[in-house]
Amino acid sequence: MANALYRKYRPQVFSDVYGQDHIVTTLKNQIKHDRVTHAYLFTGSRGTGKTTCAKIFARAINCLHPSDGSPCGKCECCKALAESNNIDVLEIDAASNNGVDDAREIREKVKYTPVYGRYKVYIIDEVHMLSGAAFNALLKTLEEPPSHAVFILATTEVHKLPATILSRCMRFDFRLVGVDELADGLKSVLESEGKEYEEEAVRYIARAGEGSVRDMLSIADICVNCSDGKLTLSDVLKVTGNADRGKVRALFKAVKNSDLKSVFSLIDEMASGGKSMSLIAKELTRYVRDLLVVKTGNTRIIVDTEENIALMKEDSKTCEADYLAALVGILGEADSILRYSVSPRIALETVCIKAAKLAGADFVALERRVARLESGGVSVTSANVAKPAPVRTESVKSAEAESAPNEPKDALKIWGKLVTFMRTNKEMRLYALLGAHSDVEIDGGKLIVHANDENYLQFSEPEAESAMQRGLDEMEVDLKVVVEKRARVDNDRMIDKIKSLMGDVELDVKRKR
Repeated sequence: MANALYRKYRPQVFSDVYGQDHIVTTLKNQIKHDRVTHAYLFTGSRGTGKTTCAKIFARAINCLHPSDGSPCGKCECCKALAESNNIDVLEIDAASNNGVDDAREIREKVKYTPVYGRYKVYIIDEVHMLSGAAFNALLKTLEEPPSHAVFILATTEVHKLPATILSRCMRFDFRLVGVDELADGLKSVLESEGKEYEEEAVRYIARAGEGSVRDMLSIADICVNCSDGKLTLSDVLKVTGNADRGKVRALFKAVKNSDLKSVFSLIDEMASGGKSMSLIAKELTRYVRDLLVVKTGNTRIIVDTEENIALMKEDSKTCEADYLAALVGILGEADSILRYSVSPRIALETVCIKAAKLAGADFVALERRVARLESGGVSVTSANVAKPAPVRTESVKSAEAESAPNEPKDALKIWGKLVTFMRTNKEMRLYALLGAHSDVEIDGGKLIVHANDENYLQFSEPEAESAMQRGLDEMEVDLKVVVEKRARVDNDRMIDKIKSLMGDVELDVKRKR
């Protein structure tokens, strides 16, 4: 039975590892100078080589004749450790062995000396899955293990590890591998397999791997098996589900034109064709990103057919760069939303509706408004006068006569800086939302955002409030963001209230009908 490409071409020495030179160099030097420590932490995205490097390192520190810091593969120890039944290099899956009893078992067995080499190595994969009790049981052993024991902890979610564990390990951060490095590695694999290929096909697979060597080789494996003869970009597009870029383009146009009927129809059509909501969102986001790249004139970095690039050039002419950047920001949120949503389809449709609303934004007007807000200017609109000023006594008026006029200006000045912060930090959806709004005030250490029925839900989203608060904190403005729903004004009731305080006087009130 033939092995999958990612297994067949798994690196056996450090020189074969893709894109992790900063880590490989350090590990090789430790072996060369005999400076092996007792605990290591390998963290990074999936498929970047954490477990592979752990296995190479485990063999290298036991090798009798290491070559340039890598295992020779020929000595007695290397041959023994290559066997599946060896007991000196133990790989433990913490996802399924995460209880306190499993940790205690490690603690009991670690005292036994290795059979073949100098070290007994414990590779604990997905270590973040261990329970709190298991971490506590492992802690003392990790801190002061026997001289023959080495622990290598591997995880994709390092933030879930207790600080007590982190402080006892030498940490290595595995980075996502670049497209060029992935493409070079894939070419070597295809040449070893005797498979001819098109340059565009290789680069497309490399980009589809999204920095993961394993993901790239898994995609390549399917493409190679589905291709007769030379591997072409057309073959790859069919396998990856991107053959019909026409529907993705149509969905973009529906969003751009705020055609919600077509948005729902196209998502339904693509879903019926077998595409997941996550893939639809990813393809749409990538298409808009490519349009933005085309807008800059840098089509060289886009991997696609000449026909599709020509269509992108046509679409990009009808869009402003600011609009495309804002659209990428909104669609980029879809991935995290879909990942945890119980109803991915509704989540994707909601994101597309938000994106469709953005089409009506006047970015030129927003720029002008931002300039006004930054300069502290006050634009008198219905938003500014919708909230009636509270009725005050003469003593209160005289006490606040000086401070009151400055308060709206200061609030608007801070709001303007907040809008600029959103633009600078590429929060284009919030930039559009904040830039079209100016009904704010400062009251008792709070920046109060008075939102109407239309935009209250957008302002009160946890992500929006968090981003606004983060902006204030980074500007070193000591205010807390509070979003309040603007109450509707009952003019008749207000008039009666004023009359009761001032007497029965004639009031010239203009009612907006």
